[in-house]
Amino acid sequence: MIGLCAGFSLLFATILVPGQALAEKQLAASLRFDFGPGNVADGYTQVTAKDAYTPERGYGFMDLSKVSEEDRGGSDAIRSDFVRVHGSSFVVNLPPADYTLSLIAGDAAGNTDITVKAESIVKVEPTTKAAGQFVEAGFELALIDGQLELYFSGNDPKVNALVITPKEARTAGEHPSVYLAGDSTVQTYKPSMKPQAGWGQMIAPFFTDETTFVNRSIGGRSTRTFLVQGRLDDILRNIRPGDYLLIQFGHNDAAINNQERYVSPADYKVYLKTYIQGATQRGAIPVLITPVGRRDYDAASASFRISFPEYVKAMKETAAETGVALVDLSRLSVEYYNTLGLEGTLPLFLHVEPGVYPAFPDGVKDDTHFQEYGAEQIARLVAQGIRGLNIPLASYVRTEDSQ
Repeated sequence: MIGLCAGFSLLFATILVPGQALAEKQLAASLRFDFGPGNVADGYTQVTAKDAYTPERGYGFMDLSKVSEEDRGGSDAIRSDFVRVHGSSFVVNLPPADYTLSLIAGDAAGNTDITVKAESIVKVEPTTKAAGQFVEAGFELALIDGQLELYFSGNDPKVNALVITPKEARTAGEHPSVYLAGDSTVQTYKPSMKPQAGWGQMIAPFFTDETTFVNRSIGGRSTRTFLVQGRLDDILRNIRPGDYLLIQFGHNDAAINNQERYVSPADYKVYLKTYIQGATQRGAIPVLITPVGRRDYDAASASFRISFPEYVKAMKETAAETGVALVDLSRLSVEYYNTLGLEGTLPLFLHVEPGVYPAFPDGVKDDTHFQEYGAEQIARLVAQGIRGLNIPLASYVRTEDSQ
């Protein structure tokens, strides 16, 4: 057995990265695990069905009752033996950073059926291999919490080997890229969906040409589903030091009747802090944006209501607790609606007559989503809000378009 250098921590080295560091510590070399009770491949650490996770070891299985092992014999130290993991996790303590993972899964004498999640994200879709065939999968992951969790499931999940390799740290660009993480009120829509638009697709003209916007927002997502579907991971694997991450969620987090999306206000804060942590670890600058207001009019007070007030409050608390910049788009949008009145806000929202647009042949009356004009006005408010923040991005807002 190849040990972990008489202590797992010795594989970590403090590395100063030019510019802003991806993490205070980075993995000094690849970690290589050979699963199973047989011969161990050169340069690999053996992991058997008896290796439970302990903080001292720094790796292992979380539930040994769901782990077994077999050795088929043969000259291939990697493929001749394996562990079978029925619904348990293998965890490894790692510095927060970006990694490439390579996995071998199979059995020389039996079938294999396996699915792999990394940090709750499906990285290896359900895959079946016949005897003598092996899954050889590679994927990337942006680790945030300092402990990699691989969850194995399937009808017959067998694992032979795992290699974890740190990716090279990225360096800052000459000008910032601005990544957007949000829901349908932010997303960029295809031309076929005209006139529907999100403010994220309209914001670029309010900034100088040096700024690049990357809108990864998508409809129907809450802070949780955006994360577990790998969308935050995709952003973090590309964002660079000096870039920005604008975060607007709340509409779907508050959907208590949809348990797939729903996130309580307390958990909402936890997820927001995960986004913040992931961005700051990579030298990027997060900006919280309270959820844009719906067209929710209170006739008694002749004014518009704050939408999702518990989530607005939770986001403001998160900003205060973390010191992260915040644009109160909830307040800015409602104040704007109040200047227009109930009828005056109709051109902002997705209210169209039948037969006007192919995307809405029967017409639509939608008090949540925007027409292009409305999305443009909300984008203007976001730009104004950013211009008032004490962050470098404020200097990229076009003065003439933000007043």
